Amino acid sequence: MKITGTRSYILVEFDYRTIKIAGELTTTPAFYAYINSIKNWEPPYENMEVTNKEIEEIIKKVTEYNNPAFPIYFE
Repeated sequence: MKITGTRSYILVEFDYRTIKIAGELTTTPAFYAYINSIKNWEPPYENMEVTNKEIEEIIKKVTEYNNPAFPIYFE
């Protein structure tokens, strides 16, 4: 798993696809990711909707992968 991003989103490589998750970077530093922004995969899989099971798995994997110095929280 690879996580990159900016102050307004993170890109998560999950299996062979990438998902963009909107959120906010705080000065703590921490990133607050919006669960409701997880809808579709990035190209070339943009026509594939993310299932609820996949959303749960993404959240679980990102939470496990989390760096304590730069946590990612889901809301």
